Amino acid sequence: MGSGLFLITLLSTYSYLLFHSIAEVISIVISGGIFFIGWNSRKYMDNSFFLIIGISFLFISAIDLIHTLTYSGMSIILEFNANLPTQLWIAARYWQSISYLFALFAIKKKINATYLMLGGLIVISVLFILIFYGVFPTSYIVGIGLTPFKIISEYIINFIFLTSAIILYKFRSEFNRKIFLLIMLSISATIISELAFTFYLSVSDLSNFIGHIFKIIAFFFIYKAIIETALEDPFGLLLRKLKLSDTSLRRKADDLEEAYSEFNQMFNASAPLRVINKDYEIIRINETYLNLFSLTKEEIISKKCYDPDLKRLGHQCNTDLCSMKQIEQGKEHFEYELITKVNDNTNIVTLVRSVPYRNINGEFVGIIQNFTNITERSILELAMKKSEEKYRNLVEESLEGIWVIDDNTNTTFVNQSMAGMFGYKIDEMIGKKLYKFMDEDGKKLAEINFERRRQGIKEDHEFEFIHKSGRKIFTKIRTSPIFDETGKFTGAMAFVTDDTEQKIAREKIADMARFYTENPSPVLRLSKKYVLLANKASQTLFGIGEGSKIPEILIKPVKESFSKDKNSEIELKIKERIYSLFLVLIKGKSYMNIYGMDITARKEAKDRLKRFVSTVSHELRTPVSILTMSIEFLDNYKKKITPEVNKKLKEGISRNIYLLKDLIEDILTLSRIDEGKYKMEWKEYKPLLVFKDILTLMEPVGNEKNITFNINVSEEITLLGESKKIFQIFRIFIDNAIKYSRNSNTVEIKAIDHYKGKYNDNDRDGVLFYVKDNGIGISEDELTSIFQRFFRSEQVTDIPGTGLGLSIAKELIELHSGEVYVESEQGKGTTFYIFLPKIEKKINTK
Repeated sequence: MGSGLFLITLLSTYSYLLFHSIAEVISIVISGGIFFIGWNSRKYMDNSFFLIIGISFLFISAIDLIHTLTYSGMSIILEFNANLPTQLWIAARYWQSISYLFALFAIKKKINATYLMLGGLIVISVLFILIFYGVFPTSYIVGIGLTPFKIISEYIINFIFLTSAIILYKFRSEFNRKIFLLIMLSISATIISELAFTFYLSVSDLSNFIGHIFKIIAFFFIYKAIIETALEDPFGLLLRKLKLSDTSLRRKADDLEEAYSEFNQMFNASAPLRVINKDYEIIRINETYLNLFSLTKEEIISKKCYDPDLKRLGHQCNTDLCSMKQIEQGKEHFEYELITKVNDNTNIVTLVRSVPYRNINGEFVGIIQNFTNITERSILELAMKKSEEKYRNLVEESLEGIWVIDDNTNTTFVNQSMAGMFGYKIDEMIGKKLYKFMDEDGKKLAEINFERRRQGIKEDHEFEFIHKSGRKIFTKIRTSPIFDETGKFTGAMAFVTDDTEQKIAREKIADMARFYTENPSPVLRLSKKYVLLANKASQTLFGIGEGSKIPEILIKPVKESFSKDKNSEIELKIKERIYSLFLVLIKGKSYMNIYGMDITARKEAKDRLKRFVSTVSHELRTPVSILTMSIEFLDNYKKKITPEVNKKLKEGISRNIYLLKDLIEDILTLSRIDEGKYKMEWKEYKPLLVFKDILTLMEPVGNEKNITFNINVSEEITLLGESKKIFQIFRIFIDNAIKYSRNSNTVEIKAIDHYKGKYNDNDRDGVLFYVKDNGIGISEDELTSIFQRFFRSEQVTDIPGTGLGLSIAKELIELHSGEVYVESEQGKGTTFYIFLPKIEKKINTK
């Protein structure tokens, strides 16, 4: 079915007309088959459902055939447009839906097949006259689509189908269950098909296509229901309700007689039985019953079960547990335990099972009771119960945790100590997986351990669990497998001891013992003359061992600390590293401890900060001084200044203000980078668009010097990064190329995708960009310094700049995991190479 629909769907993409023809032919062939089954099985039917459906489908197939031949594009009947096949479609569907409804109403009636056939011929003739002579309502208007009559008709048809489905459900007992379900599915698919046909505008659009697909599905289900079932199991289809023949009735009578004989034999030879009628009168008992209770028939037959003479037998007649009452209320059976006193010293415990006693007509006439002697079992169960109570008390009151799991690692038992150890109530642990109480690493280890239990291995080991609060619990466990009487593995049991406090205490002691030896910083203990203890770091640093004399570099500070009886802190430079040493005297002892710390990085950071502040102060001083002098000059000589001088002064002021602004922005950028506060928002960007935006912004500057830009960057290249930072990087390089180029020069910008070469040291996948100018170039001596902060070449002092641009660009490139290189020849130009790797998408980072 699925592959067929797939092939038909593919076919529709090639020729919708061919698809439509095949879909209709399928329904026509199936309709013919249904008529064949319905017509030829009519004499075997005791109802008219399949006959009505079969004859109806014959005439429906005739209408569908003409619908197919007149469909748009078939070019068989040319004088009609798309309205004709649409009218034929509506007529066929009305007939199909009404035929289901009529067949269901006549399901228990016998209708003459000849009358049905003649009626069908009359109806189809009238329909053809109405349609071909233009009397039938218009259903489709070319260029506009479906008419209201067509759409409303589809909903009416669906309503009829839905009504048929409801009635079919009511008569479901008349059908084989499989046939009933398939017919229901066929009606459901037809409803969906009809709904789809209310939406199409063109006879070959998607809605029309979906409608035909569901029509195929609907006819497939009716084919399965009637044709396939008729071929595979004709009697299952045609003879749903069989009437018993005389032969079968005689056979049934013989079977009943045989069953009655067998019942008598079983009654007398089986376990103790008695029969009580609805009046509570004992009407029958067997020998085993009499022997069990030491009775005679005369003592019990015809007496009520609650007769005072039978008091010793025991009964439940005056309670809600009365077997007669329970069975009369509809129970199929009822059981209870009964204690019967045989003599002064003997009691018999029996399990009484009562079932309904019915006559040949199935009417309830009493109960049959079976008595099973369970005296020995009852005594054993009582002893086991007492033993179990003792065991349970012992387990539940144990201070040690006891935990039982089944073969699926589900918790089946824990005592109070076990639950309390993990911070749970007993009910909270029961049914939970063993693995719920541990982390992922613990789960992997537990799976291995549990497999060892399956192999029958007992073990003692340590294990780490997770408390309900989330903290770790360290335990010692004794584990054993559990097997049933057949040797099948059914789970495992563990005795668990909380070892958390002891383990923490042991680890603290071990940590204290390891502290000075494992500390990566130097730690020493000194007397006034000798080294008493020294860890590996201090031995390496000072070239000493335990028992050595105090290192010469420490003699003076140690002596001063002892003489002043005072702790002290000193800084020493040892092997090109700077250390801060804390000398701590131990009260009441004749020795001191020295704790060292390498502060080289901290000192270097402090020096960098000092140099940075000094440089910033120097760089700010120059433009501020120029601004101050220019403003004072304007104030003092306002009347004497010529317009030309006034213009130059204002240009200088403006230039230095922008220089200050750029300098401050650059300093803030570098500050954020240094502090690790430069936030990156990773998104995909196209470098070509970035270059276009930069050149649009800088076009006025480039035009002033008549600079030509030659861009060779593929629009297919896409990278991941922060577009604003990428914009800033390339703006710096392009700004420098313009700034240091001569008039009428060319700036070349190029990108090489998947670059492998000397500017890609780690052989990563990425893109190499280069920005090349033919400007003044950089001397070989200055090439190593151009990325340093505030560095400016001596030959460009007349060109505005902060000296921070290239250092900022380098830092931003490195934030994108990239690299930057430079090649230059003084007087001929400079080329900057920027390699940016293709990296995976990141979440916001700093």
